[in-house]
Amino acid sequence: MALAIMVSLTGFASVAEATYSLPASRSVKWEGNVGVKGDIPSRTTIYKTLSPSGGDDTSAIKTAISGCPSGQVVKLSSGAFSVSSPITVKSGITLRGSGMGKTILKGTSAMTGAYVVGVGAAYSFGTSFSITGGLTKGSTTITTSSPHGWSVGDTIHIDQLNDSANDPPVSNVGTSGTCTWCGRASGKRSLGQMAKIVAVPTSTTATLEIPTYWNYNAGLSPQGVKVSGMTTNAGIEDFTIDNMLSGKSSQTNAGTVVMKGASNCWVLNIDVSGAYQTLFMMSAAYRNTVRGCKIHDRSSLSPTTGPLYALWLNPYGSANLIENNQVYHATTGITSNGAVSGNVISYNYINEMQSTVANWQPAPIKNHGGHPMMNLMEGNYSDGRLSADNVWGTSSHNTFFRNRNFITPSKTGAPWSSDIQSNAHYFSFINNVFGTSGVEKVYELNNVTLSGQKAIYRFGYSSDGDGSASGNDARVISTVLLHGNWDSATNGVVWNRSDDNVFPASLYLASRPSWWGMVQWPAIGSDLTPMYPSVGKVGDGTPWSMKPGDINTLLSPPTGLKIQ
Repeated sequence: MALAIMVSLTGFASVAEATYSLPASRSVKWEGNVGVKGDIPSRTTIYKTLSPSGGDDTSAIKTAISGCPSGQVVKLSSGAFSVSSPITVKSGITLRGSGMGKTILKGTSAMTGAYVVGVGAAYSFGTSFSITGGLTKGSTTITTSSPHGWSVGDTIHIDQLNDSANDPPVSNVGTSGTCTWCGRASGKRSLGQMAKIVAVPTSTTATLEIPTYWNYNAGLSPQGVKVSGMTTNAGIEDFTIDNMLSGKSSQTNAGTVVMKGASNCWVLNIDVSGAYQTLFMMSAAYRNTVRGCKIHDRSSLSPTTGPLYALWLNPYGSANLIENNQVYHATTGITSNGAVSGNVISYNYINEMQSTVANWQPAPIKNHGGHPMMNLMEGNYSDGRLSADNVWGTSSHNTFFRNRNFITPSKTGAPWSSDIQSNAHYFSFINNVFGTSGVEKVYELNNVTLSGQKAIYRFGYSSDGDGSASGNDARVISTVLLHGNWDSATNGVVWNRSDDNVFPASLYLASRPSWWGMVQWPAIGSDLTPMYPSVGKVGDGTPWSMKPGDINTLLSPPTGLKIQ
């Protein structure tokens, strides 16, 4: 087993009293550094209220958005609004409906364009400047080799050249070929982060809002480049987007909803249904919040085969918060791919996932190559296979904390709760609850020929298939950190002797969040009794349970839920 001696709960009781802290080399400061700064604002001034016309409402909505002053709201009344081309929300305003399921933006069969609603829709990179100072992880000031011309409030992207021989390896080449979109220079710069400039002390220095995530290597040509065309301080709230009739192939490289070139923006309480390939895409996204949404279902115009991504961070995305959403009826839940770093994916309920391969365990959360790193997955309740694949290259330094995950027993393909594949190094699994008693019989699979064993962990294999021992990446298991996880194979908690076994409630929240429902806080963990919410009663006394097949969010259960 990986990283020091591992023993079950019944065989070891730690005397340590200190609260566990994730090693500094494996983490960044997520607390206070993800999502809309200061949280989503509550705007109260209504610029204009629109009602459905009975015809095409696109022009009326666009005109209202164009005229809306900063800090105000375009309000949509209840009813179905027909939309025939993309609606793009500009900086500084809110597009708000009258409630999920009450206000519906319905794409028409004649829909044109690459998305239905966009918070930001385009971006571009400017001139790149070599970074010569501030290369150490945790730096708040960087130095460029020549005057950069950046200003306070600008968003920049910091990256460096890939190096497949480094520790960890960084590459955009995987089992499906070369990912040319996984970073700048046709994917050859797939390790990086987005950052906001808060001060410009001199013409060759810049102070960053959030410290750097990585020890950048001067020998790999680290650079900074301004991201132009950013939409800022904009949001969409409280309506349904129905793309079931309009999800066409023109949306292949976009989505039903896009946050493309967006900073300090939000998507709140939006029901997104219908897509050709992607329901929600975030690209060049910095410090945005996605909360309280439902993301589900393929468009009736989609192909019958191929992936359906529910939410796809690809490429470029840092310090985003994807929190308390329901994701279902997609082939992949939340996917990170290509220069994606420092994000938090938390308290999402992801189940009833589907697969293009019969009886296959789909992936509720997936690292998909192009080197996503320093991302935190916390408190998610999911069914399927947590995955870090090698399809488009490498990934490293991602953390799973206080998640509940289990496989569907009837699905015999890829029956592993966690599948960390070749070139995915330095992953951390801390205080999770994995598996279902009586289902998974094997603790870990590594460097052995597979024959359908249901297991908690699979380490180092080169693809999604069952696989042989040939080519197994030994660095996957030797760099993984496992500590305090309960699993069904050992029917206990497995500890790392060298670490404290008292866990914080959260790795990014200072306290119970204001939007939290009646579920216990924290909701999930091997240190809790029960280890996750299982059975409760709603206000009328009807039993309610968290189990595969439910379409209820973990943290917004039926009104009046009380845990038994």
